[in-house]
Amino acid sequence: MKIKNSIFILIIFFLTLDIARSQTYLEKKEFNSILQLYQQKKYKKALGNLAKFKDKYPSSYYLPEVYYYMAILEEDYYSSILMFKELVVKFPDYGRVDEALYRLGKIYFLHNNYSQAIRTFELLFEKYPRSDFLYGSTYWLGIVYLVKGNFMEADDFFNRVIEYKKKDKFHVLALIGRGNVQFEKQKYKKSVDLYKEALELKQKNYFPQIYLGLGNANLKLKQYDKAHYYFKKIMKEFTGTPEYEIAWSKIEFLESNKTIFDQIKSERVLPHKEKEKRTFYSVQVASVKNKRYANDLRIKLKVQGFESFMDDIETDKGKFYRTLVGKCKSKLKAQGIMDQINHKLKIKGIIIKIEL
Repeated sequence: MKIKNSIFILIIFFLTLDIARSQTYLEKKEFNSILQLYQQKKYKKALGNLAKFKDKYPSSYYLPEVYYYMAILEEDYYSSILMFKELVVKFPDYGRVDEALYRLGKIYFLHNNYSQAIRTFELLFEKYPRSDFLYGSTYWLGIVYLVKGNFMEADDFFNRVIEYKKKDKFHVLALIGRGNVQFEKQKYKKSVDLYKEALELKQKNYFPQIYLGLGNANLKLKQYDKAHYYFKKIMKEFTGTPEYEIAWSKIEFLESNKTIFDQIKSERVLPHKEKEKRTFYSVQVASVKNKRYANDLRIKLKVQGFESFMDDIETDKGKFYRTLVGKCKSKLKAQGIMDQINHKLKIKGIIIKIEL
């Protein structure tokens, strides 16, 4: 009798083991099929299948990965944050928790929750002192403090990135960031030196930002020939970028002002026109009574590569401060900039017509 019971127990054990193996195989197969959808950029379908997988296999080995990919693919700001936070809390030993914190900090920043962004990046520093994402987090802390107007802290974090001496994209962006800090502090000569240092690293992807910084700083210094030169380089070499439209408007301003234009030594790009009222299209990102909020948003857009500016309008409800991007000749080009802002920052703007 005892032998029969032992045999029965063994049979049950092996059957259970076989079922578990089959279950694991099915889970792996389903998860891999979802990854294929992700790699094929079928994000909406992948997200739907991930949600079904999470409900179907609540104890799956792949659950941390499911949370990770759902957080990345969620278009809704709050849902993405919730997924990343659950991942960090439920799976603290998961190999991508440091990356989750890094991404979470960036999301908070892009949606103007600067205090939470700072806390999240600081938590990454505290919990994962050897993480590969500390380097990028240092840069983003610089950006957060720049947008907040805390220039000393921003400069400190950008400096830390530069001290790594990696000569990669973050090194270039940190130099641009330091240049932007000096520009905001109205120390235009220092900003020129920093932009030129960034240029020496020969990261061509960031040339439009650097040239624009050099053009704007030289414009403030009344070095009109140099400003014209850098704006013209953008127009010749970087058509289709957000900086192109900005450069066009700056050159038109320079060449429509006879006093300034006479000082310009470089070859003309646009025919000289007498100064006259002109119409252009801009993307209005915000129209608020809080001047500081509008200015913070302007800086945030600038560090993302958009030429943002502010103006104010009087209405029946009082004075409003507008954060605007671009001065486009056509509505279609303004639409392109608006799409880029929405894609990069998840901010929806409107196109308005402005006369100067």
